[in-house]
Amino acid sequence: FLVIAHSTRKSFTDSLRFEKISNIVKQFKLGVNREHNTFNTLDLKTGSFRAYMDRFTPNTFILVITSKEDIQPAAIVCNVSAARAHFMKLRQDVREGSLGMYL
Repeated sequence: FLVIAHSTRKSFTDSLRFEKISNIVKQFKLGVNREHNTFNTLDLKTGSFRAYMDRFTPNTFILVITSKEDIQPAAIVCNVSAARAHFMKLRQDVREGSLGMYL
């Protein structure tokens, strides 16, 4: 689990919250695998937040959590899709040895 970016307007006293979220996601994925199922996308909305998880690259998932109710799910999907395309391009450039232009 790697936190690429986060933003918050209030402070949290739990310094391990990202690690706890990571463990919850890992346990969920293990449970799905245990039932011989697979999943690609999860969209969960509660009264206080929305969590969207999607396959990002062939080997990774992305998790977006927002507490802003005015953010439409389609906007999250669109932004994840745009980021995925960028990361896949970086991945291809690494394989071809042309990453120097990004450094």
